[in-house]
Amino acid sequence: MKRIPVFVKITFKLYLLLVAIYTAFRVALLLLNLDRVGSTTIWEVVQAFIMGVRFDIVTIGFVIAIPTIILTIFSFFGKKSRLFELIYTWVLTVCFTITFGICAADIPYFDQFFDRFNITAFEWMATGDSVFVFKMIFEEPTYILMMLPVLASGFVFWFFANRIMKRSTGWESVYYVQYSIYTVLLWGLVFIGMRGRLNEKSPIMVGTAYFGNNAMLNQLGLNPNFTLARSWLDSKDPDNQKVRFMSDEAAIALVQKNLGIENPDEEFPIARAVDFSTSPNGSGRNDGGYNVIVVIMEGMSYNKTAHGGNTHNLTPFLDALMDKSLSFNNCYTSGTHTYCGIYTTFTSYPVIFRNHALKRIPVLQYDGIAATLQRQGYQTAYFTTHDKEFDNVAGFLSQNGVEKIISQADYPVSEVQTTLGVPDDYMFRFSMPIFDEMAGNNRPFFAAMMTASDHGPYYIPDYFEPRNTEQKYQITEYADWSLQRFIEMAHEKPWFDNTLFVFVADHGAALDTDYSIPLSYFHTPLVFYMPDKLQPQVNEAIASQMDVFPTVMGILNKSYINNTFGIDLQKDSRKYTYFMGDDKYGVLNHEWLLINKPSEDQIGLYKYQEKEKKNYISDYPELAKEMQKYAESAWQVSEYQQDKKKSKFLSHE
Repeated sequence: MKRIPVFVKITFKLYLLLVAIYTAFRVALLLLNLDRVGSTTIWEVVQAFIMGVRFDIVTIGFVIAIPTIILTIFSFFGKKSRLFELIYTWVLTVCFTITFGICAADIPYFDQFFDRFNITAFEWMATGDSVFVFKMIFEEPTYILMMLPVLASGFVFWFFANRIMKRSTGWESVYYVQYSIYTVLLWGLVFIGMRGRLNEKSPIMVGTAYFGNNAMLNQLGLNPNFTLARSWLDSKDPDNQKVRFMSDEAAIALVQKNLGIENPDEEFPIARAVDFSTSPNGSGRNDGGYNVIVVIMEGMSYNKTAHGGNTHNLTPFLDALMDKSLSFNNCYTSGTHTYCGIYTTFTSYPVIFRNHALKRIPVLQYDGIAATLQRQGYQTAYFTTHDKEFDNVAGFLSQNGVEKIISQADYPVSEVQTTLGVPDDYMFRFSMPIFDEMAGNNRPFFAAMMTASDHGPYYIPDYFEPRNTEQKYQITEYADWSLQRFIEMAHEKPWFDNTLFVFVADHGAALDTDYSIPLSYFHTPLVFYMPDKLQPQVNEAIASQMDVFPTVMGILNKSYINNTFGIDLQKDSRKYTYFMGDDKYGVLNHEWLLINKPSEDQIGLYKYQEKEKKNYISDYPELAKEMQKYAESAWQVSEYQQDKKKSKFLSHE
């Protein structure tokens, strides 16, 4: 041991210390997500932690590499220096405390998205929404509490690192042959540790952590600093900037086939005319047409409802509404974020990998629900509980048919409770006189309303009395109660009988974690409610959030040009639905779920109804290829439509 250079002993001890701290964060993540582990064995858990050490060593290596080189060079001179020790300790403390902060931020992020911390968390920062996000974070007590383990971990690292440096000996004992050998060995091991594996073709990747069929344990081994850095590097890769699964011609042909387009327009490949002029219930009504109110429900997963199997009685009103409406039990949203839900509901276009559709420059125009109804004489409005500029919602919607946007600036300051603005039921109450005014203009109106209460920071008004004791259940109860109050208030209005109400989620919640994509994060109620005019029916057809607009137009019997990826669920059917999870996607029908992560070349085919973990990809390769092409062709044509400015149909007349 005396012949081992001091810089080797210091580096080895620091590695052990850092692995211990990262492991502590991993233990915390596991304990907070035990309900997501499911059936497993002790050995599988141990495997996840062993894998975690590998990813921790990668993270440590990238941070400590340059300081280790400096330490090696300094120790060559064989002189102990307390000043150098202090500088070295403090530089490492600052650097690694930042990584501990990312580990802490990863815990609530994982709870929300069932995905390790990645570049998506910083999408808002690049476009001016950082203040809003930071306020949202600091108003949520859970997020503030995460600062405590960061500070504690930073102190623990400083304390032991300082002790290691102070007690280091043997600076004067420089044996140059051994020194040279140990230098090569140490730097070689640090470099290998940074690569994570010996295979010369590829360094360690996120997919390396996936050692089994347990989605929770597969992710447990990852280090969030690694996933953040990897996702940032992937986002800078030119190959990731555009989806390019096949030729545009092949993609267009597939989409036209899947949408049933037999005689496509020469210039607008997915545009098709929908004609209700000969319908006995056509749009030529004396009343000028039905009003439409679409409520986009924050985080309202189908799994939160009794229809979806939830036993906590969280959504008694929504469950009752589904029984007396045209409702679809197998509808899925297009992405994992609120902006995805807003974008797809308004445009009937899918979201694409890491492409923040609302912030695209220039802002594109689409033949979506608001723009189409506005052209047909409708008044249009959008309601949100908070800042309308967040995620560029106001800028996008104002270019896509929305005339009036009601947001936090319109509410009394006294009613604003958190960064997310006013509670849901207050927004609904505030909307009533506005709807009265619009109804009095002798023109039908369209309005979309984005709720927010079922998203942290949580606020439950004193006048609401929940049944459950846990806050995560109470807030869903309150969101459901707010919907009930909205319909009760609307029922008293003269415009109620002439209004179609639509309920859909922006996205769901990570309540089931059987697979790397939690289906509950995309599975949404889809409810069309129009008492006395729309017959109640529970429909089991595969549906998408993209289908809201065409189905509404079908219910209204209004002719239009459908230049979108949506279908009228009353007339047509889709073979599959598909959704995007930032860096991976899912495709499903009634039996099969395909999960693909293109950047990692990971693909799986599962019988999700039985929650089977077996990957059937080798048993049914043709089915998997069909599902893959169904979704990938749609995403590629979506990007083609946007790049070629074909998202807005221009008449050739």
